[in-house]
Amino acid sequence: MLRVLVRKFSSLLLKAHRFLDRYGRKKNQVEPYRLNYQPSPGKTGIVHFNGNFVIGGTSQLIADIVERTSDKYSHHIIVPSHPDPLPYQPVSLSAYPLQKLPELYKYLRDNRPALVHIHYWVRPMHRYYDFGIWYNAVFRICEELQLKVIQNINVPTRPFESSSVCHNVFVSHYVKDEFDDQPLVSSSVIYPGSDLAHFRSPDSDLVPDDAIGMVYRLDPDKLNPEAIEVFIEAARQKKGLRCYIIGDGRYLDHYKKRVREEKLQEQFIFTGYISYRNLPGYYKKLALVVAPVHDESFGQVTPFAMGMGLPVTGYDTGALAEILGSGETLVKAGDSEALASSIISLVNDRERRLVIGKRNKERAHQYFSVEKMINEYEELYALHAGKKHNVLL
Repeated sequence: MLRVLVRKFSSLLLKAHRFLDRYGRKKNQVEPYRLNYQPSPGKTGIVHFNGNFVIGGTSQLIADIVERTSDKYSHHIIVPSHPDPLPYQPVSLSAYPLQKLPELYKYLRDNRPALVHIHYWVRPMHRYYDFGIWYNAVFRICEELQLKVIQNINVPTRPFESSSVCHNVFVSHYVKDEFDDQPLVSSSVIYPGSDLAHFRSPDSDLVPDDAIGMVYRLDPDKLNPEAIEVFIEAARQKKGLRCYIIGDGRYLDHYKKRVREEKLQEQFIFTGYISYRNLPGYYKKLALVVAPVHDESFGQVTPFAMGMGLPVTGYDTGALAEILGSGETLVKAGDSEALASSIISLVNDRERRLVIGKRNKERAHQYFSVEKMINEYEELYALHAGKKHNVLL
């Protein structure tokens, strides 16, 4: 009886989402992630550099570090442009675009941090774009000022070569094994951690049987235009299957267009960006999560799903098998028909989904908790930060 009521309520929510999607949901207007900490000037200063501070895995990683280590360190974030609105609040953040690099040099010289933490995600095709040039300049300034740098390699790419780097952190063994080509620089793997108290699973009796989804920025770094075809094929094969496309980005209009062309609007819900606070509620609507990605260095949305006790099926690419602990639910990269078949097989086999979900949840708590991640970063900071320096807040 309870599952029948849940299905009826989900159907009403589906109609509400469809109405919002058709009649003007505002893009990118999501509730900011609220950090629970008290900024404390005077502690050991760490400056974080990131190519942006929009919603995403790297920004969440920085926010978690700031929130959970501010009893020991003061943190300041530097980006090339200030996001508006700021999606993670409150944080100490400054914008230094390319034309203000002399001011950045002066800031670092006058407010010398104990440690610089550069979150690097420049790939070869990006190195001549503005943010690739910006990263290059940041490293050169650190060299000139002889600042110590921890470099986080957050995508499948080679670390930046710089004499300022004292340690490289890779977000998965896949990235380290493929791209760690600097034997003279110490390195380690620290998995991005998730707040598994926030992403916790519902009672198994409440897990739905008729909805799938993906949670990504709908952009080329992870997806391609063909990713929507997996959902279209699954929706064709199983009438009544609901498909949640959670996120926004370059491909959103194309994905909507393809769904309209196939006349499957009644089975699709395009949510736009969802706030971190509300995201677990959307995972609870799903029987499983789909990862139709062409590239994956880590992908925090997968541990989110695992923490919720959900199976994940997708392409066997990058670090996905490492994160899941096996390739059981993965198919050959790019084979959309095989992935659609995997989706339908799992949707139709509730018992198997629950077994895989339970295993995923246990693995998430063992390897991907935010507490484990913070402990590892604190050990790294303690090793390299040295004596106290102040950072302006």
